[in-house]
Amino acid sequence: MKTLIYTVLLFLAPAIAWAGGDTAQAGVVDLTGTVYGYLGIIVFVLAYALVPLENTIHLRKSKPVLLAAGIIWVLLAITYISIGDTHTAQEAIRHSLLEYAELFLFLLAAMTYINAMEERNVFQALRAFLVSQGLSLRMIFWVTGALAFIISPIADNLTTALLMGAVVMAVGGDNKKFAAIACINVVIAANAGGAFSPFGDITTLMVWQKGKLHFTEFFSIFLPSLVNWLIPAIVMSFTVDKAIPKKLEETVALKYGAIAIMVFFIITIATAVSFHNFLHLPPVAGMMLGLGFLGPLSYHIKVHEGRSERYDSILGARGSESISPISTIADSKLDLDEMIEKSDLPTFSIDNNHVVTHWNKASELFTGIRAEDIVGTRNHWKPFYETKQPVMADLVLNYMPEQTIDQHYDGRFKRNEFIEGAYEASRFIPTLGEEGRWVSFSATPIRDENDNITGAVQVLEDFTEKQAAAQQFDLMKKIARAEWDTLLFFYGVILCVGGLAQFGYLSAISQYMYHDLGPTTANTIVGFLSAIVDNIPVMFAVLTMDPVMSKGQWLLVTLTAGVGGSMLSIGSAAGVALMGTARGIYTFGAHLKWTPVIMLGYGASIICHLFINAKFM
Repeated sequence: MKTLIYTVLLFLAPAIAWAGGDTAQAGVVDLTGTVYGYLGIIVFVLAYALVPLENTIHLRKSKPVLLAAGIIWVLLAITYISIGDTHTAQEAIRHSLLEYAELFLFLLAAMTYINAMEERNVFQALRAFLVSQGLSLRMIFWVTGALAFIISPIADNLTTALLMGAVVMAVGGDNKKFAAIACINVVIAANAGGAFSPFGDITTLMVWQKGKLHFTEFFSIFLPSLVNWLIPAIVMSFTVDKAIPKKLEETVALKYGAIAIMVFFIITIATAVSFHNFLHLPPVAGMMLGLGFLGPLSYHIKVHEGRSERYDSILGARGSESISPISTIADSKLDLDEMIEKSDLPTFSIDNNHVVTHWNKASELFTGIRAEDIVGTRNHWKPFYETKQPVMADLVLNYMPEQTIDQHYDGRFKRNEFIEGAYEASRFIPTLGEEGRWVSFSATPIRDENDNITGAVQVLEDFTEKQAAAQQFDLMKKIARAEWDTLLFFYGVILCVGGLAQFGYLSAISQYMYHDLGPTTANTIVGFLSAIVDNIPVMFAVLTMDPVMSKGQWLLVTLTAGVGGSMLSIGSAAGVALMGTARGIYTFGAHLKWTPVIMLGYGASIICHLFINAKFM
């Protein structure tokens, strides 16, 4: 019976070994033959079977494994209590929680930086640059693959695959054959690139944190990883057309602070490495220090953008195209009519008696007040205030001193540097719209040919969304945007595995794989299991078994776990994510057609590693 159980676990549930650290070895009692142990296996297998179906049944992957984790530890606790042991289960779960805490905090810091760079348009700007270059389909195939291989060691393979997949779909989405094969290439490249860096994948991160390999030792599998991508890429490229698709005109500018965030992220990586290599502290402590670096920077960005958005120049003095320079407006009455009516921004004017003379269509849409109801009146204050008081146009018309203007705008104003007598300001107007709007506005006197003031014109601009964007750049909000479903999924699987490891099942699997089959064969099998189950739980299975292996074998299992998932579209987070974004184009079947070629690259990468890293074996 036990032999059957071990065989089933080897092929269907290697994920149960993801967590638990050394708990498998720490157990003093073999509980593999108990009813509660069998129930624990059944509960986990049923829960984990729902994970690959997340996009089909729309059940988040964290929910079933969280439930299974709780049930398994109840079963384990009952088992130990039945034999009179009330301490071992408690100590084991504390160890599993510590394992999770280190992984959780490390990923939280990394996810926060990635979210911050995404919000600052770092990835969007790169995508826009690529799609606007007018490259041929074959060049797009190679460029997206190469960039996926280069970026994934830093930004992780999932983020990289989504970014490059967006480029593929934007340029060649109409050509389904090209889009499918290019997405396959991106998945292979992203997984291969993430395999030789501690930051490229969760699996490499776990190996590094467990101290199995030093930071620089991961780069020993750079060439095998490159071979893993290049061989299938070369074969697939012969089927890609050289046609040049229609060039897309797209430009995305980096937001303020984007470059600083990228620099801080690199510094954070260096900090984590230094903590591990020189201070002999957990890398997660360095990552959390790096997260602290982002705090003051995010505050500076928020203050900077909040201040700059308050005084948007909207009269054309600083390059705004909403209205011509104010000097041309004052040329004649006809010019004033034309300029106001043609303006896309809400614009109105008053005469010397503060009577509304113009109220353009944009003003009607913005305020909800028709021109026929307000022109000829002094009611231009009504859209902005609940009680009558002067607007900026009234103040500049009467040449009010700045002290008076300050009383109305609480310091949120300034003199226009280019137009005499013009002022700019901003404020939140609660009476506009359902929830109020942030509005910036400028006003200037209108002069006739003799330089006499004949009225004033005011232009408004809604910048609610821009103000919200500035306010949203906050460290806590970037942390809140972390992928919490993924983080909770990690918790569920770690606790599940911690419990099942304590039952003693992993010791049996380790004996079969690493003693009976041998480490090279076992580590090669790990890659195939990664394509079926997912590389993260498979890798932690190996870490939990903790077989006695050389550095060369640890490099081999790091390689195979990282690139093995490329053999099937469901074998990696990158593949699953792209199936969602390129639905109907990049599919399981489309990927499966190229599995033999991908397996060829997989085998070649192993041979390459065994040859060039023979001294480590």
